[in-house]
Amino acid sequence: MSGKPTGVIILALLQLINALLAILGGVLILALIFMMPLLGMLLALIPLIIGIIGLILFWGLWTLKGWAWFWTLFFNFVALLLGILSFDLANLTGLINLALNLIIVIYLLLPATRAAFR
Repeated sequence: MSGKPTGVIILALLQLINALLAILGGVLILALIFMMPLLGMLLALIPLIIGIIGLILFWGLWTLKGWAWFWTLFFNFVALLLGILSFDLANLTGLINLALNLIIVIYLLLPATRAAFR
């Protein structure tokens, strides 16, 4: 085993899933840009950038970097708030994203998780 607390491993993997879903969303938007090329490319940049940031955060969590705890909490808390403000029961991907962000924020705030990043 790597010596990492189980909660940190779970947290990092959830962040990885979240990042990969964002990148997938950006790629799907890019696949549909034939309808509106410029607007589609601009809309695809947002989830792609979020996904790349998420991959960086995953690496930081996996390697127990101190900065990763704060920035992961910040980005997932903002995403959680935005998800709550745009809540729609019919949007399955939005619900999955909302759940992932909530779980990540809760995990980050657990005392054992915080201690692992000090």
